[in-house]
Amino acid sequence: MATPTPLPKTMKQWVQTRNGAPKDALQLKTDAAVPSAPAPSSADVLIKISHAALNPVDVHHMRILPTWLPFRRCPTPGFDFCGEVVAAGSAAPEEFRKVGAVVGGALGGMQVAFGKGTLAEYVTMPAHLLALKPKGLSEAEAAGVLGIAGQTANICVRAAGVEQGQRGLVNGASGGVGSLLVQILKAKGVVVYGVCSGVNEAMVKGLGVDEVIDYKAHDPVEPFLAEKFKDQPLDFIIDCVGSQPLFSHSTGYLKPKGKFLTIAGGKSNGVVPFVRNRLRPVMLGGTPRSWQILALLPAGNLAQEVAAFVDDGSIKKPLVDEVFPFEEAVKAFEKLATGRAKGKIVVKVAV
Repeated sequence: MATPTPLPKTMKQWVQTRNGAPKDALQLKTDAAVPSAPAPSSADVLIKISHAALNPVDVHHMRILPTWLPFRRCPTPGFDFCGEVVAAGSAAPEEFRKVGAVVGGALGGMQVAFGKGTLAEYVTMPAHLLALKPKGLSEAEAAGVLGIAGQTANICVRAAGVEQGQRGLVNGASGGVGSLLVQILKAKGVVVYGVCSGVNEAMVKGLGVDEVIDYKAHDPVEPFLAEKFKDQPLDFIIDCVGSQPLFSHSTGYLKPKGKFLTIAGGKSNGVVPFVRNRLRPVMLGGTPRSWQILALLPAGNLAQEVAAFVDDGSIKKPLVDEVFPFEEAVKAFEKLATGRAKGKIVVKVAV
């Protein structure tokens, strides 16, 4: 197995002490124990975290997952990461056993549910979650691109089954997922319409979007879409925001066999929209269009495919809105909560 330089005995780590908003729930611990090196025969890897990108699901977990559960005593939040390999078991793939290799990805739901998140200086994780950082990305960019946002954009493209010349609409084109998604779609030859605030129009056009639709200038946006696409309906819609009206009125702008994909399940974690949009018959008010909610299971192969999108130029402009110092993670979460970030919010973990 790879052997690191001697590890410190303690590290800094954000822990959740109660349920609630980040400012109430989080506490910075400066004397947390550093994880032990992986067992010699395991496929685990010990990573020194350089950067951690934040996601709305981090805040969702903070609010709803109880901290009194035995396996969640003082849990650490955070899914996305970029960092350096410091130790690995012999069963890990060779590229992830090299001390000093820079890797990124996202933890799985079980790791974070059990409290082993990435807002810590060192984290042990299975090698099957890792991808090597592309040379074209900084470590701050890699934390977001290879994490939840990039992997979610990847499964959206897969589910849409895109073909060159198709016409698709991305709702939330300026966000963490949307800003990567529109670039991948353009690289595949799709005519892309992006819905976002007009203040982000220049930025989104710079990502390759063919036309920006300002939802503030056209409020509600659904009648505008129906008029614009009445003669040439869209092949697919990918909703990164979670808009029920966008689907309910989609017969006016989405082809009968078009796909409506969403990544936002709302407060019910997708249960209510699933019942309303998949189970309700048309005769009882259901919308006669295909609706699907996508759930991500983070995996190294998904992150590696995203890395390939960077290497082949499909993703040219990974967007990082702001990088916060580790001690200001709460401020980073507060900016995330505004919903106005242009790309990813990142916390710099390593000094």
